[in-house]
Amino acid sequence: MNTKRILSLLLGLVCSTSVHAQRDIQSQSDTQTQSDSPNKAQTESKPTEIATCTVQGKVTMPTDVSEGINTEGLSLDQVVVTLEGNYRHPRMPYPPEWRTMEPEERSKWHTDFMKSDDYQDYLRTADEARAKRETHQTQLSKDGTFAFENIKPAWYQLTAMIMHPAAKGERTLQLARAHALRQFIIKTAEKPFQANMTLKLKNVPAPGDLAADWTATAYDESEFKLSDFRGKFVLVDFWATWCGPCRAEFPNLESVFEDFGGERLEMIGLSVDESIDLPGDLLEESPSIYRQGWVGDFERHKKIFEAYGIQSIPSIWLIGPDGKIVARDLRGKALRDAVTTALESNSDQG
Repeated sequence: MNTKRILSLLLGLVCSTSVHAQRDIQSQSDTQTQSDSPNKAQTESKPTEIATCTVQGKVTMPTDVSEGINTEGLSLDQVVVTLEGNYRHPRMPYPPEWRTMEPEERSKWHTDFMKSDDYQDYLRTADEARAKRETHQTQLSKDGTFAFENIKPAWYQLTAMIMHPAAKGERTLQLARAHALRQFIIKTAEKPFQANMTLKLKNVPAPGDLAADWTATAYDESEFKLSDFRGKFVLVDFWATWCGPCRAEFPNLESVFEDFGGERLEMIGLSVDESIDLPGDLLEESPSIYRQGWVGDFERHKKIFEAYGIQSIPSIWLIGPDGKIVARDLRGKALRDAVTTALESNSDQG
């Protein structure tokens, strides 16, 4: 083999090696480019699917109902079931020294706060927070069952109610003839959440109904009845020494009594404390300008609360001269407005 041929072979080998090297470099570059630049399907994030479940159950009427409860007209086809999610209720703006304040100081703070613009802002904020919560509503099937679909795991409140016609579309415990409530946390969506409920029935005396008579014990150990004051308007306040909002209403009640109390209006405060000594001691320290009494022992207390369907206190009622209910659930300005309107209307009729 001559020198010229040998050089030609060496040159071909070098060129071939260079071409393969360039191809390898390009291949590596293409691979790196593909790795650094994912395709469109890879860059688009898929929406996260939230697991949901069904909240289902059955609502039943109670089998044991007190003889004092009016059950006329009640049926399961009137029940409305509501499922509500959690919401952040605004905190009451108590003063820093609240923990060390005496009961009288706390009562005065409550009274002053409820008369302030800050209280109206507090109520407005609470209403706005409630309005934003997740809410679902349905009626029962013929067999008394209900179901809410696509419910996310979270905290919920479930209520079933039969409202009195006087509620006029509002959903309040005070005006519910039958109600049931459950609160629970759904932790997993793997299976339906079962929530059965049995209704609790109660009376809902409304304006125009005859107010149930009752007997109370005065602090001189005598007794008196609601019917003793027939022919006069009677403002009755059910309260307790341990109830801050009750005591916060005292100034409003005293103001109304100072302006209207007398021949046409009787005002009565009825303590629901367990012992007569509790309100007795308080009234001895801070005497009341209007009549006070104690509802009595457990049995008498139960009978009065059952007759009036009272769920919380203060519970303030205005009874007419004919013994019929004029207004109920009175607080603050509404208390004075109700008394003023009733007395003026009665004067016009006279």
